[in-house]
Amino acid sequence: MTNSFQYYTRYISPMFLNTSRAKWRKPPPSFEKQNGSTIIVAVIISLVLLGLGIGLSNQISSNVRQQSIEYLGAQAYLAAQSGMELALQSVVQSTETRMQDGSGNTLNKKCSAVPQVQVNLFTYCRFNLSCAIENDVVEPEVPAGVVDIYQLESTAACDTGQLTTSRSVVVEVRQEN
Repeated sequence: MTNSFQYYTRYISPMFLNTSRAKWRKPPPSFEKQNGSTIIVAVIISLVLLGLGIGLSNQISSNVRQQSIEYLGAQAYLAAQSGMELALQSVVQSTETRMQDGSGNTLNKKCSAVPQVQVNLFTYCRFNLSCAIENDVVEPEVPAGVVDIYQLESTAACDTGQLTTSRSVVVEVRQEN
């Protein structure tokens, strides 16, 4: 038993154990100066990691929001394109171009054929169509010498409750009389 105790004190912990009395010795002065510094370093490292985590979380949240806006914007653009196709179809397929109103003014039948109502697409997208016309515009390059100019506009908006995006498509159609 004595041999094992001497072995332990001699080879395992000669720095902290007083071999003559088998009591723990006082740690060297360099260890005493470091009391509490480990806790301070651990707190500083924890705060730095917390700051990095919060910053990364904000960046991810911002990226998700930006992608949602882009997605809704693309849907709004496609809805506006669909509305524009509907407006172009109603202008091109209309056979009557002119009509007289009650006071003798000449009106353009094609522009009145464009639906002026709001159309809902999906559950959160809608588009509005509008048509403006300028009759008998002088155009020397065409055989008739005059054209009607239609300005068609389709504005679509998509609203999910948290995000709202809108896109507009404007097309000008020149048609010979």
